Amino acid sequence: MSKTSSVFSLSMTSSKFDRSMCKLSTKLAFVCAIILPFIGQGQSVQVVESAAAVEAGPTQMGLLDDDWELQVGDRLVYQVLEEQEEELLLAVNGNGELLVPLLGSFPAEGKTSKSLAYEIKQQLEVDFFHRATVLITQREVDRNRGRVKVIGEVKRQGEQLIPADSPLTLSQAILAGGGFTLDADESKVSVVSAGQEQPRVEVDLGAMLSSGDLSDDPILISGDVVIVARADHAGSQVYVLGAVNSPGLYSIRGSQFTLSQVILMADGFTRFAKKTKVRLVSKDGKGEKIESLINVGKILDGGNRDDDPVVQPGDMVIVEEKMISFTG
Repeated sequence: MSKTSSVFSLSMTSSKFDRSMCKLSTKLAFVCAIILPFIGQGQSVQVVESAAAVEAGPTQMGLLDDDWELQVGDRLVYQVLEEQEEELLLAVNGNGELLVPLLGSFPAEGKTSKSLAYEIKQQLEVDFFHRATVLITQREVDRNRGRVKVIGEVKRQGEQLIPADSPLTLSQAILAGGGFTLDADESKVSVVSAGQEQPRVEVDLGAMLSSGDLSDDPILISGDVVIVARADHAGSQVYVLGAVNSPGLYSIRGSQFTLSQVILMADGFTRFAKKTKVRLVSKDGKGEKIESLINVGKILDGGNRDDDPVVQPGDMVIVEEKMISFTG
C-alpha cells in the first residue's frame, strides 16, 4: 500500500471517530440537561423539609400540656413523628406506668404530658433515634377525677377510679367492688372523707337498693373511704385507716384489744407511717368525741405497755403519713 493510501485511510478513520465522539457528547449533554434540573430540585426540597422538621419538633413539644398531672387510668394519645406511624392510644396502668413502644414500662403517674414526653424523648435518643419528637396528648374526657377506697364487707376491697365524664355514687362503688358479702351489714354503710374522723354519710344502702329509689344515693368525691360493716359484729368493730398495710374494719368482740394490737391486726405500719403520732378517736360516756395522739412506735419497740390504751367498739384509729421534704 502506498503512503498516500495509508494517509487517506487514517484520515477516514479519524473522521469517523470524531463524528462518533461528537454524537456521544451530544447525547450526554441531552441527558444531563434532563436530569440535572431534577437533581437540583430534589436536593432543594429535601433541605427545606429537613429544616422544617427540625424547627417543628421542639415547637410542637413545647406546646404540650404542662399542668395536668397524670393519674392511673388516664388514656393518652402517643406518637413519635420520626416513626411516621399512626398515633397510639396508651393508658396509665395500675402501677402508674405507661407501656411505651421500644422502651417498655415507663413511670407516668404524677407527671405532666410535657415532662413525660421529654423524658421519653431522652431515652429514645440514646439507642433508637438521632432525634425524636414525642407528642403526648390527652382528651379531657379521658381524665379521671380521683380515687375512692372501698373496704370492709365487699367481695373486692380496694381503690376505684372516679370517671371524668360521670359521677361515682355509693351504690356504684359497692357494685364495682363485687357487691356485699354474706356477712355485710347493708343497713350501715359509711363514707369517711379524706382527713375526717367521723363519717360524712351513713346510709341504709340495703333498703335503698331494695326500693329501687336511688335519688338519695350519695355521690363520692376523691379521697372518700367507703366502709361496709360486718353484720354479726357491727357493734364490736374498730376502724383502722391511713398508713397501715391492711386498712379496714376489725372485730374486737370477746376480749380487750390495745391500740398496738389493733395496728398489728391491720398488718402493721406502712413504710412512711407516722408511728409517733397515731390518732385514736373515741367517745366518752356522754357521747362527746375524744382524740388522743399515741406514740405507738415507742410501744412496739418495747416501751411502757401502760401507755398502750385499750380500744373500744366504734373507735377510729388513724395513721397519717410522714411529710418528706428535700432541701438543697
